[in-house]
Amino acid sequence: MKIRFVLAVAGVALLLDGCFSINSDLEVAAGERVERPLSTVNGRVRIGDGAIVERSTTTVNGGIEIGAEASVASVETVNGKIVLGRDAQAKSLATVNGPIQIEAGARVAGDIKAVNGRVVLEPGAEVAGQVESVNGQIWLKAARAGSLSNVAGGMVLESGSVVSGELRVRKPRSGSLGPVTIVIHAGARVDGPLVFERGVKLQVHREAIIGTVEGATPEYFEN
Repeated sequence: MKIRFVLAVAGVALLLDGCFSINSDLEVAAGERVERPLSTVNGRVRIGDGAIVERSTTTVNGGIEIGAEASVASVETVNGKIVLGRDAQAKSLATVNGPIQIEAGARVAGDIKAVNGRVVLEPGAEVAGQVESVNGQIWLKAARAGSLSNVAGGMVLESGSVVSGELRVRKPRSGSLGPVTIVIHAGARVDGPLVFERGVKLQVHREAIIGTVEGATPEYFEN
């Protein structure tokens, strides 16, 4: 796919070579290969099943949906939801205002970053790098992550989830906030340290496996 267009900015015509739109959606058909960046303002992006996008995908106001078994590079939106479909692959995902959903079996080679939004990893999903959300819950459902970082949203690790590095809750930049809740269920595992820079309610099942804990006292449960 190759689109050439002229965009006037402050009276100057700029010739851009790529897939770009303003106030409209972008869609990549199932199985299609795109070698140029995808970018839109005020529009959503839909990448079909099995499609390949070799360069970045970005939008300012709109969601990004990546179909099953698709392969993409970096994906970023400012205001919108990101969905990485079943068994799809991405290099990295980032959003400012919106949730991130990683479907079953999907893989992210790098990091996931959200500021105001929940991050959910479905069973069999894997993120090699860090999963970070500032003001949103991180929820692993029998999924794997390199490390977890959060400030105000809390975390849930269901049975079968594995964090190979650290689990950290960071101190908020300002304000006095109550404790956040971290729940680690039976059959979940955190190989690295659990570090808490602010007040937390740390609930750990007695059959979970965790590393050293700094800044909190675990409350063990059996149900």
